[in-house]
Amino acid sequence: MTLLQIQIGFFAALTTSVALLVGAAVTAKLHKVKAHMTVVAVMVVALLVTIYFAESMGPHYVFEPFSRQVHLPLAFLATGSLAAPLITGFLHWRGRASVKTHKLAVGGWVVTVLLALGTGIWMLAAATPLASVEGGHPGPTPPAQPAASPVASPAPSARTN
Repeated sequence: MTLLQIQIGFFAALTTSVALLVGAAVTAKLHKVKAHMTVVAVMVVALLVTIYFAESMGPHYVFEPFSRQVHLPLAFLATGSLAAPLITGFLHWRGRASVKTHKLAVGGWVVTVLLALGTGIWMLAAATPLASVEGGHPGPTPPAQPAASPVASPAPSARTN
């Protein structure tokens, strides 16, 4: 995949994840339990796809060390802390946890996601594309020229009609 394709995939997956997060909040507020669980499951998949594309962008950049040192722990925390709202949501659904507990878990997770998102934007804004560091061009590689045919083409006719 080219860097442009990776970037498009990343921003599409990120936008989808945010839209699904909003959808999860709306279905929860409307007490549409089955729809909420479905939207949350799809959102988790979209988040994994977002992470895949984010990781795929990494080799194409030289990151400023400090922004990377700040972002990575927050990104890991955001990913790992997703377990809290998933577990408390399941427990609430089964009648073993209060909705308040679930809302606190969701709120904590959203805070870590926003911190990871903000520091990720900072890290990417401070990064240098690898192609510009190596003196290459950031665009796609131009197509190769076709090889010459081993059979010579006949010379055009000198006769005119």
